[in-house]
Amino acid sequence: MALLKKTKTIFYVLISSMGLTTYVNANQQITTAKVENAMTQAFQPLMQKYAVPGMAIGVLYQGKSYEKYYGVQSLADKKSVNKNTLFELGSVSKLFTATAGSYAQSVSKLSLQDHPGKYLPALKNSEINQVTLLQLATYTTGNLPLQFPDQIKTDAQTLKYFQDWKINQPVGQFRQYSNPSIGLFGEATAKAMNMPFSTLLEQVIFPQLQLQHSYVNVPKAQQTNYAFGYDQNNRPIRVNPGPFDAQAYGVKSNLPDLLQFMNLNLNPDQAKASIRPAIQGTHIGYFKMGGMTQALGWETFDYPASLETLLESNSDRVVMQSNPVEKTLVKSGARVFHKTGSTNGFGTYLIYIPAEKFGLVMLMNKRIANAERIQAAYEVLNTLKQTSHP
Repeated sequence: MALLKKTKTIFYVLISSMGLTTYVNANQQITTAKVENAMTQAFQPLMQKYAVPGMAIGVLYQGKSYEKYYGVQSLADKKSVNKNTLFELGSVSKLFTATAGSYAQSVSKLSLQDHPGKYLPALKNSEINQVTLLQLATYTTGNLPLQFPDQIKTDAQTLKYFQDWKINQPVGQFRQYSNPSIGLFGEATAKAMNMPFSTLLEQVIFPQLQLQHSYVNVPKAQQTNYAFGYDQNNRPIRVNPGPFDAQAYGVKSNLPDLLQFMNLNLNPDQAKASIRPAIQGTHIGYFKMGGMTQALGWETFDYPASLETLLESNSDRVVMQSNPVEKTLVKSGARVFHKTGSTNGFGTYLIYIPAEKFGLVMLMNKRIANAERIQAAYEVLNTLKQTSHP
């Protein structure tokens, strides 16, 4: 599927994967019912296909916000999903870690060209200190793995893991998506800001972003809003603690907060002046791999981008393997931004396209394939732009 460029009043959308050509009148009135129907038609079949208990979908389109809630947040008590329901974000948490690091740089507490040993002195004489904070944040360290080994549990074990780690690929030339990589970036950021990472998010970054119900540690008063996730056998499950979990996959949030976060990324001029440079800093692309450019947290693409390109960015080859990259610096131009996230019981997807004034947030309390999320989101956008051609 490819979205082609906007003309003065007509969109031409070529959906090659479906063999369908549609012409879209740009002046068509977008109603709330139309947006909600688009969300339902695209995502509700996934609930049925994968037995997803609950879901929240939000759309930003042409300056307006839309929310739709489906199903239950727990199969036990049958409480309906609503605007207060908290979902585990999985790797979408990395967007907040990236924002925190960008914020620390904007207030001159660190530079992305610094090395982790500057903030964690125990790493000064280790090979990991040959890597910059930017390379940690963009997964270009030279082979830090997707996950920590199972035996790494404690802070002491985590520190020793990095002390013993050895480079086996040229730093800055290969990308290997990695929780330890961005985890160490987040920990160095917290040290630079002189506070625990969870405190940095909950007391500095979230308030700056005007997020009212986003947490690393869900408070007691919010426990009734915290959804249960469900594994592939429909057993209730929540995320387990692990090394650098807060930095890599530990945030919980609700749909209104994520729409607020997305709106500030779509429209940084609406953000507080104190956090605006940090948001804009996360949009800069640093390493290119095929059709994807790795920014801070966000995976970005030239716009128009094909559906196949977005799907490839979440393929097993890209997520599970090390791939060569080219150093770049992308600060402007029409682009697509997205990020997937999962825990064992939850699935999340964020995508926004500034040129279309479009953004979408998907939250589910069951993990489904990333490809299904991406395809459904594109279906929503195309439906909003689609009408019968005379």
